[in-house]
Amino acid sequence: MGDEFKVKKEVKYDVDTKSDTEKGLEDAGDKIQAGAKALGKKISDPDRDLGDEYQKEKIKEKMD
Repeated sequence: MGDEFKVKKEVKYDVDTKSDTEKGLEDAGDKIQAGAKALGKKISDPDRDLGDEYQKEKIKEKMD
């Protein structure tokens, strides 16, 4: 008889099980963190625009 090879195939499924509430809380947390960072930069440099700093930090938080 010839050599037999058994191939084991592994299948993984990645399922997002977070509820809408959990996702909303994560988004709120990201916004609070971005706001706090923007406020910190505003305090260190009062000439900065708080709205612009918030938008920059919010984008950074989304990327992480």
